[in-house]
Amino acid sequence: MYRRTQNSKGFTLIEMVIVVMIFGLMAAITIPRAMRVSPRQQVHAAARQVMRDLEAARMRAISAKRVVRMSFYQTKDFYAAYMDVSKARKGNIEETEEEARASRFLVRASESGIPGADLPNGVVFGGGNATAGPLGEVVSDPILFDSDLVEFDARGMVRPINGVRSGGVIVLVHKDDPEIVAAVTVTGSGAFRSWNWQDGKWR
Repeated sequence: MYRRTQNSKGFTLIEMVIVVMIFGLMAAITIPRAMRVSPRQQVHAAARQVMRDLEAARMRAISAKRVVRMSFYQTKDFYAAYMDVSKARKGNIEETEEEARASRFLVRASESGIPGADLPNGVVFGGGNATAGPLGEVVSDPILFDSDLVEFDARGMVRPINGVRSGGVIVLVHKDDPEIVAAVTVTGSGAFRSWNWQDGKWR
């Protein structure tokens, strides 16, 4: 026969419940803080997303062997993709809902029935305190494409405008902090790069 002594060690059910509640309370306080995205992270993530969407537009043009357009709407902080759906495939795009739905990849938001993408909350098109774009452009106009659009042909090249195959720049800023600026550049050959404005320089 073994006799249980009064000083035997162990946890009661109440003690275990209290410990679990303390851990739960600590997690409820610390996890949201750890997951909170800073304004700088918001802007940089938005620039990377715009770059990925431009790459998707280029790949869609190649796979469909049709012209695909990405249009940026500065006053709405919104952008959309359109694909030429004509039988002739001459690249005539009128920015209709049918053309937007034919692009099939940019459907995270909608504006007047046109599927597309909104910039994340707090991020807008703008140059903020950046003195110039990453390639020396003036940033008073944050969407440096002719008519605020870029088109990719069936080879994935930027479609020429007035005979010149040139790219452009999109500049983003946090609406509450003009020092937090990012940009995406597009070359005429369809190459992309994301930039961040830090300490008065593009990196």
